[in-house]
Amino acid sequence: MCRPLADCTKRKKSTLPPRTAFFRLLDCLLLLTEVEVLVPCISFSRFPPFFFHHFTVLQHELSLPGFSRGSVVAHHPAMRSGLFGTEGLRKETPRGYTVVVEGTTAVLFPPAAGSSTQIGRGFSDIDKEEVGKQRKDDSCAPNCSLNSKEDNTCGEEDEECGQAVFYNPAQVVNRDLSVCVIACFSQLRKEEPKNKGGTRRGITILEALSATGLRAIRYYKEIPDVRFIIANDIDCDAVECIRRNCEFNEVPCVAPTFQENFPSSCIRVDETTGTVESGGAIFANLDDANDLMFRLATNPTVNPGHRLCLAATQNGSCKDGVDTESGEARGIRPLIQQELVDVVDLDPYGSASPFLEGAVRCIREGGLLLVTSTDSAILCGNYPDTCHAKYNTVPTKNAACHEMAVRILLAAVERVANKHRKYIVPLLSLHIDFYVRCFVRVYTQPAEVKLSPCKLGYLIQCNHCPAFWVRQIAVSRMRVKKRSRKLGNAGEDVTAGSQGNVAKSEEHRLSDSGNARGTNEGGEAHKADEWGWERFPAAPSRRENPKIVSPSLQQIFPSSLRGHCCCVCGASVSLSGPIYAAPTQSAPFLGQLLVEIERRASANHITAVARISGLVRVAMEELADTPLFYQLPDVASFVRVRCPPAPLFIGALGRKGYRCSQVHCAPSGIKTDCPPEIVVGVMMQWKKYEEENNERVVEGGKEEDAVLDIHSDRVTSPPAMIEGGGCGSGDGKSNERGTRKKGRVDQRVPLVKPLSDVDFSYDKQFDFRGAVTGVAKFIPNAPNWGPKRKHQGAMHSAVDAP
Repeated sequence: MCRPLADCTKRKKSTLPPRTAFFRLLDCLLLLTEVEVLVPCISFSRFPPFFFHHFTVLQHELSLPGFSRGSVVAHHPAMRSGLFGTEGLRKETPRGYTVVVEGTTAVLFPPAAGSSTQIGRGFSDIDKEEVGKQRKDDSCAPNCSLNSKEDNTCGEEDEECGQAVFYNPAQVVNRDLSVCVIACFSQLRKEEPKNKGGTRRGITILEALSATGLRAIRYYKEIPDVRFIIANDIDCDAVECIRRNCEFNEVPCVAPTFQENFPSSCIRVDETTGTVESGGAIFANLDDANDLMFRLATNPTVNPGHRLCLAATQNGSCKDGVDTESGEARGIRPLIQQELVDVVDLDPYGSASPFLEGAVRCIREGGLLLVTSTDSAILCGNYPDTCHAKYNTVPTKNAACHEMAVRILLAAVERVANKHRKYIVPLLSLHIDFYVRCFVRVYTQPAEVKLSPCKLGYLIQCNHCPAFWVRQIAVSRMRVKKRSRKLGNAGEDVTAGSQGNVAKSEEHRLSDSGNARGTNEGGEAHKADEWGWERFPAAPSRRENPKIVSPSLQQIFPSSLRGHCCCVCGASVSLSGPIYAAPTQSAPFLGQLLVEIERRASANHITAVARISGLVRVAMEELADTPLFYQLPDVASFVRVRCPPAPLFIGALGRKGYRCSQVHCAPSGIKTDCPPEIVVGVMMQWKKYEEENNERVVEGGKEEDAVLDIHSDRVTSPPAMIEGGGCGSGDGKSNERGTRKKGRVDQRVPLVKPLSDVDFSYDKQFDFRGAVTGVAKFIPNAPNWGPKRKHQGAMHSAVDAP
């Protein structure tokens, strides 16, 4: 008769070695299976870590139920996702480790390779021995590289010594925003029909490049109704860090079994309400991100009843599951496979383009794809050749390069999705600091994929002035029914969307955003009929059975271009693209997101409240049908005048019948459906007013500056005298740039004449400033937010060496 289980779990090194305890416990398990006693009823919380590795290998041979160390925690009735537990915040940090706290999560960092810091006794010798054995079993070299990150900035101290696993506290904006977006998406999944991807069984999340596991742990703690989270990384140091941090934060960490990826016995869901009542866990997975995503996307009907596993080969060859040299059974580890996920989060170090193919394939219908790219220098047009190699787009450097970077990434995701009969619907697309972050939903519809070329566009950019135009790479023709052709009433096919400049005969289309500043209530939209509007046409509906054709050169180039030269300055123009020109924000979703952010902010559950709420508000107010924007100081610099206050300039355009809005990535940027010749013409009129006011000041002999009354009907003084006058804060820089350009040979003179009927009076409805609206939209960056080098690997003790 074997000893009681309590005796088998004692860790007295002098009397009962851990290996002996394992084999004695194994004898007890064999006896229990003979008398048909359920194994999971035993409390395994006191067992040494190596037991669970061996038990997973032996469960197939012993015909034991699927079980892992974390599943015991998952069986606890109070354990589930979205509880905002703070267990790890109250624990003492083990000696030699560094702790970082963010939200409800505390993560431990081992000392970096080459560091003089030694690991203390915060973890037992058994854990250290298991770490070394795990590294041998996974066949990882101590210097294996990391292809993922949590961020890419840190302070000077970390830059000198390096990091064992990548982490950046400055990107808390990214993580807080992701938590809120996925929480809103989880709620939407419950309300949607099944054919659109709706589910009431909870959501599964894949973090393909997890690094420290901080993001995955926060997802489990702060997002309700999560079934399982796969925290994957190619670095064995990072995977060890994920397991350690899950244990430190008391979050269940499990492994796949030979029967299923996600143990169904570890979770209980009320499918009538879609609420996860208990269970769920994190999978700390060591694998290449692309291999994992392609394996998740494999068809489960191929080879039914079989699963892929890893078999360890130490010395010599293996045959039929037996080592030919030693004759012992190999260690077999099941792989996560054939399981589509609801959310895929890609946050690589650099470009996300190598991971887009696998991410689109392994996501469920209507799933959420989160993509981050930190190679802003490439996306913004500094290296067109590299951008074409990675994203299939040739960009040009311009004032709106940050929004251009967002649209290049979206275009790449759209093209990858189209290969698999899928298309994307952007929910939120932002350029933040040094990276691009996009949240899109992926749907399957071959008929909609055929219309995707109408969502992409070419950028026509003047080489010497701020003027630009965006045109579709394909246009749609409305097909005429065959019966009408027989009757002779067909005529010619009508081409839709052939011109981006909306003619005066076209109906005035309003923006999806209700907060865009435009015409007055009285309405002066008829003034814009003379010049038209510069808007990107909406993609046709598949119900109209359109025919997609390539545009002619006359359709691509605006009619205002004389001989393919800029109508504003007469210079040559360049063609770049393609970019994603359809709407990049979903106003209805962003409204729900703001409510979620405010709810979590009131409970102190997120850190960067002001920053993410400001970004979401500006994104929601952006004009949906006007790709790219103008930098007001650049327009003023081209005209050689001091930059006017933004409220006055926007008001002048609004009274002409055009709409204007701010842009999230540039405080001085203005989105408008106004043609570039009107933008420059209004700025020319502002220059004329300024010169007239300066002459009156000189004639009157006044040396002091005049004062601008923002409540007057007309401008009676030099510009930019309003306190905090928006774009006027950059006046000195604009004047300096204009002065330097006077001596340039290639400096162009505007061909546009000033518009005489322009009203620059102040109106509060055209003022975007936070002092007027009461909402701060542009929050300064945190210190030490810039990029840094990759991780340096963790320092290992002697037991870790192979």
